[in-house]
Amino acid sequence: MAGVVLRMLKPFLMGLLLVTAYSSFVLDIIMIIKVRHYSHTYPPAVVALLVCSLLQALYILWLFVKSGRGFAFKASTFLGSLVFFACFSFACVVATTVLRHHRQYCNLELADNSDLCGVLRGTMGLGWMLFGLNLIWICIMPVLVAGQGTWSHYYGDLPYENNGDDVEKAPVH
Repeated sequence: MAGVVLRMLKPFLMGLLLVTAYSSFVLDIIMIIKVRHYSHTYPPAVVALLVCSLLQALYILWLFVKSGRGFAFKASTFLGSLVFFACFSFACVVATTVLRHHRQYCNLELADNSDLCGVLRGTMGLGWMLFGLNLIWICIMPVLVAGQGTWSHYYGDLPYENNGDDVEKAPVH
């Protein structure tokens, strides 16, 4: 029963992950441009989050477009990539959260401090959302595989539905 519900929610959750990764990518670019306006440096944590969100958006888009067969589309490979992106985004968003307490990025002496701090908060929020969605997917994958599938099944076929044997066929003589 849970497998059927998760099979229906799977495209929606994958689309939500794609939209979140792409939105985080765009907001990271805006954050870098805002920081460049006030200083001549790039915030390394935001650049790392930009790379993470871009790679994840491209990976999810590739899964949507190709959705084929092969090693790259197995459930175990998909779970491994989700774990990689979860660890990468967690490290990036923790480093971005630390930036909030740095004088260069949230300086109270700047006239339009709220603009830069607001973009930083948005960057942090989307980063944490991306990490949370990765964790949700990591928790959903074993449930999808448990629905009569194995880790060697393709991601698009989860939960695996056995067609069964057609017992109505006449015996062959």
